[in-house]
Amino acid sequence: MATLEDHLRRVTRNATTPLPEADVLTLGLGLARELARAHGETPPRHPDVEPESIALEGSEPRLAGGDASGSVAEDLFQLGCLLHAVATATAPDVSWRLDGPPAEAGGLQRRSLVDGLASPRRERRFPSAAAAVLAFERALAADAGAAHPWPLFRGDSARRGAAGGATGGGLEPAWEAGVGAVVASPVLTASLVLAATTDGRLLFVERASGRIVHELRLGSAVESSPALHDGELHVGTDDGEWIAVDVARGEIVRRLRLGQVVRSSPLPLPERVVVGTVEPRGAGSLAAVERATGRLAWKLKLKPVFSSPALAGPRVLVGSDDGSLHAVDLAKGTLTWSHALGSKVRATPAVAEAVAVVGDFAGRLVAVSLDTGERAWTAELGAALYSSPALAAGLAVVGANDGRIHGVDVATGAVRFVAETRGPVVGSPVASGALFLVGSTDGDLYEIDATGAVRSRTTLAAGGIASSPALDGDLLVVGSARGLHALSRA
Repeated sequence: MATLEDHLRRVTRNATTPLPEADVLTLGLGLARELARAHGETPPRHPDVEPESIALEGSEPRLAGGDASGSVAEDLFQLGCLLHAVATATAPDVSWRLDGPPAEAGGLQRRSLVDGLASPRRERRFPSAAAAVLAFERALAADAGAAHPWPLFRGDSARRGAAGGATGGGLEPAWEAGVGAVVASPVLTASLVLAATTDGRLLFVERASGRIVHELRLGSAVESSPALHDGELHVGTDDGEWIAVDVARGEIVRRLRLGQVVRSSPLPLPERVVVGTVEPRGAGSLAAVERATGRLAWKLKLKPVFSSPALAGPRVLVGSDDGSLHAVDLAKGTLTWSHALGSKVRATPAVAEAVAVVGDFAGRLVAVSLDTGERAWTAELGAALYSSPALAAGLAVVGANDGRIHGVDVATGAVRFVAETRGPVVGSPVASGALFLVGSTDGDLYEIDATGAVRSRTTLAAGGIASSPALDGDLLVVGSARGLHALSRA
């Protein structure tokens, strides 16, 4: 019977060329399944994981032999070393037992799986072969061309903060990653949570388990919420840079200094990325960067822009510290119209069918016509609005600095409900169907229905929640002063 050694000798030219990434993942899944089967026997069996000992039935590896004298950790370590060796065309080295297989360029999925099998840090390893099987299955199922379920701040380019209705009961904690403070909103792929920390790191977290699979230093601090588009992640830093990251490789591919600080969340579009900046001496701008080259396409001078741009047809809408909502021609970078609210506009506008809804520091929530820039209605809410509205069930739901959450009729501006929290609400609500979820600086996550009734309250972090949640079906992920929290419905 043919062995894996025979096969590898042919396809890697006697171990002189790496095995393709997809083939490494397929091989890893087959061997992890064999280990899970062997470990499930009574007594558990620990087979030899060496190419010359692995038989092939067609293209499927088979692990025979072994006895109960081995260990799960050793079997998984051996598998990790084998996969690293064939993926990099390098021979295993005894130093790997102390340091783990060396880090190198290549696909992030494969590197994270090898780390889960053979990391020198035991807490980062898979607890069982069955857990490794699930991780390999998720990696192979992930389609790089598929739409991401929550790709940017507020969920979509119109910044509505809404997702399809979830099913099931109340929210229950799924996992927590104690990574330090996270103010930015996370984004979700089919297999990962991508989140920026306030101390300047970008974290790649396995969404099923909370395991950190990769970490990338971006700058001194980050409060800009990242955004995904076409395999790249875009984010701003407190060093004034826009940065593009190749998600599959986990590497920075382009960066450009745009101002003193970038806390606005980028809006990635097919050809350009649009983002707000804060600049010295009370200045700011809205800037557009060419996605392919990283070069500046245009820059419109404004007062500081903390607000994140929202797409409205051929225009982008953004608030500024000059107290106005601005509509900007996407192609030219010129003003189409400006609407004065009266006080700083740091919230992000949410675009409905005919109007944009946004709040200011004076507590005004307004609806502005997308066509004319004229005001449709005003709701005086009484306290500064840092929060951006979520649009769902005919409501605009927004948090205020006095700890209240307001539900306002999108059509008329009439206040339909007021709910109370125990601290300022600076994060933005998200809608799951007709339910609204929002964190407060009191440290709790609130679930509120369309009448304003608080359906549940979950304590996450004593230090408070300033991050806005990300949603995908029954899964919610949000940052806090402690780190990242995932909750799911029972």
